[in-house]
Formats: sequence, structure tokens, C-alpha cells
Amino acid sequence: MLEPLKRPEGEGLLLVDKPVGPSSARVVSIVKRACGVRRVGHGGTLDPFASGLLPVLMGRRFTREAGSLLGGDKEYVLTLRLGSETDTLDFTGQVISRGEGPLPSGHDVSAVLGRFEGVIDQKAPAYSALKLDGRPLYWYARRGIKVAAPTRKVEIHQIVMEEFLSPDVKLRVVCGKGTYMRALGRDIGRALGCLGHLTALRRIRVGPYSVDQALPLWRISAVKGGG
Repeated sequence: MLEPLKRPEGEGLLLVDKPVGPSSARVVSIVKRACGVRRVGHGGTLDPFASGLLPVLMGRRFTREAGSLLGGDKEYVLTLRLGSETDTLDFTGQVISRGEGPLPSGHDVSAVLGRFEGVIDQKAPAYSALKLDGRPLYWYARRGIKVAAPTRKVEIHQIVMEEFLSPDVKLRVVCGKGTYMRALGRDIGRALGCLGHLTALRRIRVGPYSVDQALPLWRISAVKGGG
């Protein structure tokens, strides 16, 4: 049995293993109460449906140095369900389109992945925090307002298919800053001609930091004042 975590104090970088469910902002709130530090921020948002490594920076010095501390590549493991696309590009949304014809084979999936390695143009998901005219894209999407989502260049260093159990494909992705995994899943599904959306997403590395080094959120919540 794990010993109760003592109340951490002061400035620093805290690596948190975020479970599925809470938002990144909720994790920051829990850490802030547990640590008694007023200035707390996180290094890269994880959607509520996603889990994994969320670096949390505590104190003015560390929040100011977030870019240099966490500016490296990121690594994810994701599950892409083939056959349909949702409005949020993950399982929490509504199905808006279904693919036609038979689902692709594992060989078909492997053959298309190479198209997405390197520097590519990626259109941001409609449900994302990327801002357009001062408002996040999800503000428009939730109100049914159609806007042209920005497209930007991102770099994907490696995509490896780890498992294929149709209609699900498990992928491991190493990428640069600003890459949307939900958009990647959308684009792979469209390239295969069958559409797709994410059913699971876990971030396992940010720069030199691994999720294996992270504390589970429940241990931080157990600290007096952190719930």
C-alpha cells in the first residue's frame, strides 16, 4: 500500500498522471489547494477524455520558464475507431458522418500512416481552445456558428501502429508542439476513406519527462486541502 503523500510546499515542477474525467484546469485547482501555492499553471492541456502526463508548474519562477522546461517533443498512445466521425473528433461527441464500404485492413492502415510523418498542414478541431478573433473555437462550435478553423504546420516525427483489432487501431505518435491528436485521427480516417474518431488518448511523455515519473492525481487529492 502506498504511504499517504505529504503536503508539498514551495515552487517546482510537479508531474501529474491525470485520469480520464477531470479537465486540466481542475487538476491545477487540486494542486493549488494541496500545495498552498497561489501561482500554478499546467504545461499543455489534456482534454477531459484523455489521460496521462500533465506537467504542473508551481510558483512564479517556474510558470515563467514553462516554455524552456516543457518545450520538447510529446509522445501519445491513442486508439482510433474506424467507420465514423464525430463533431468533437472523439467518443464524447455526436456521430456526424459514417464511412461507406468495408473497413480497411491493418495493411491498409500501415500504408497510409507514412503520409502523416514530417511537417504537415493540420486543421484545428472545431472543439478546441485555439482562438479565432479573440474567442476559442469551441465557443463558436457550441453555438452552432460555422467558422473556418485555422490551419497550421505541425511536425510529426513518428507514427507506429501497435495494435489492430478492427474497427480499432492503436497508434503511438511522437510529435512536436501544437499537434492535435483528435485532428490527426480525423485526417487518418479520411485518408483511409472510412472516417474515424478517437476512443482513447494517453500522453506518455513531454520533453524529457515521462508519465512513469508522475504522481497519480488521487494521491495529490488525498493531501489535506487538495480535494
